Amino acid sequence: MVREKAFSFQFDNIDSAGPFPSYSSILIFALIIGVFIGARLWGLTASCLWFDEVFSVHAARHEWSRLLHFVAADIIHPPLFYILLKVWINIGGESLFWLRLFPVLTSLGVIIPFWMFCRELQLGSTELRLSLLLMAVNGYMIKYAQEVRMYSLLLFLTVCSLWLFIRFFNATQARKQLLALSALNLLLVYTHYYGWLVIAAEAAFLVLWDRAKIPDFLIAAAMLLLCFSPWIYAVTLAGEQGNGLAQNIGWVARPRLADVVQFFALLNAPFYFRQSSNQVVYVRWALLASFVIFGLPLGAFSWRLIRQRHQQREWSLSAPKCLILFFVLPLALALLASWVLPHSIWGTRHLIIVTVPYLLLAAVALNRLRPQWLRIFVLITLSCWLFLAGTGLLLRRGDTYIWCAWGQLSQQIIQRQLVPAKIINVYTFEELVAYHLWFASEESAGGKLKVGLIKGVPGLQEDPAYFLPRAFSDIRALELSALNERHFWIAFRDTKFSEHGPPLRTLKDRGYEILEVLEVEAGGQRAFLVELEHQ
Repeated sequence: MVREKAFSFQFDNIDSAGPFPSYSSILIFALIIGVFIGARLWGLTASCLWFDEVFSVHAARHEWSRLLHFVAADIIHPPLFYILLKVWINIGGESLFWLRLFPVLTSLGVIIPFWMFCRELQLGSTELRLSLLLMAVNGYMIKYAQEVRMYSLLLFLTVCSLWLFIRFFNATQARKQLLALSALNLLLVYTHYYGWLVIAAEAAFLVLWDRAKIPDFLIAAAMLLLCFSPWIYAVTLAGEQGNGLAQNIGWVARPRLADVVQFFALLNAPFYFRQSSNQVVYVRWALLASFVIFGLPLGAFSWRLIRQRHQQREWSLSAPKCLILFFVLPLALALLASWVLPHSIWGTRHLIIVTVPYLLLAAVALNRLRPQWLRIFVLITLSCWLFLAGTGLLLRRGDTYIWCAWGQLSQQIIQRQLVPAKIINVYTFEELVAYHLWFASEESAGGKLKVGLIKGVPGLQEDPAYFLPRAFSDIRALELSALNERHFWIAFRDTKFSEHGPPLRTLKDRGYEILEVLEVEAGGQRAFLVELEHQ
């Protein structure tokens, strides 16, 4: 198989004159950057921290000597993000804006390696600007740019890795580029395990188009695995506690066609993202629009590549084929692993590693759509969709989410306390509620609430996706039969207040009387704090 020295398009090489051929191009590029930044800052502090973000801040609060142990006990995420977040908090504190500014800045940092990646692929300025616009308005990317989690960092390091990998491929003397790539990939896998799928795609690339560099790359990968082995050892020890990996991802369903379709819709929807489980993942008309605007051009473009393959009788290299590989292979490996491994590892948030190759490929397909009238029609339709979605974002009222109610209720219960120094016992029935209430009380009640967790209440079910951190003992768990306190509060959520359903009916049957009820309505649900006393 013959390797081509550099990337080249095999047909319809439109607008390849460089990234900034005119002042108008610079202006368009600047406007896109403005949209990119504005979309990620819009509504940044509209909602409080949610469960996973609480874990991030909780981990970063640990002393350095305890942080790695705490994160290792979580099993499913490497520690780099939490280390960087701790440094970030030490610099600017824990205000909501400052915390969320960290993922925003890493998401904005993607622009630089993205631009360099496009240069290495020799993409034209129209394709670069169009793909950057698709990234700027992509609701899926905006969501994780505003979340205090590792996904925007994962995206940034993935794009850096792809850029450095293409540099390595294009270089004649490639040892220096391989060293930089390996160092970057070490950061990548210490950010998220899905980083290994990026490395697998890079290895597959060399198998297809440059087998001479495979030995050096495999040696670098072996060294990378060696450097990662201390973390593997730490996680293995931590996994012996509790239910191991089953506790983390045992609830994750194995992906089906509907899940792939859902991910396709997420990749294309502008400005919209799902923040709560009571919101729709996507609307059907958006899926139809995705199919018309993106699916058909991508299908037509793929068919042209297949026809070219048969005409040339060899799998020659071009930038679109490279993008297809970097998009399809990690996705396929995630699907395969989710069916082969004991537990599914499928998660749309993890697949953020394929967003940039996909959106670049979509931009190329749109820019090369033929005939020209069809291309213009599709681009106008896309523009209308972006305008309507952007207008909807500006006009949409911010939702109030149930997890934000616990901070308000914890303040109310402290204000009603006659003896300020007294510790107030509050019991919950879900680990999700317990963790949110504990964190909220640490913030608003100064640790005056002692949160406990009651297990074994008939009629109540927990969401297995949420559980208390393993290396965490501030929340005491006990069975209902062991509850013997005379006076305490309970916290729970429901759509309405009822004394005839769990948990109130169960506690009343055990001789407790309701003294006071505090409630906050949020997101179609109600959060309750109820004071109880045994008669």
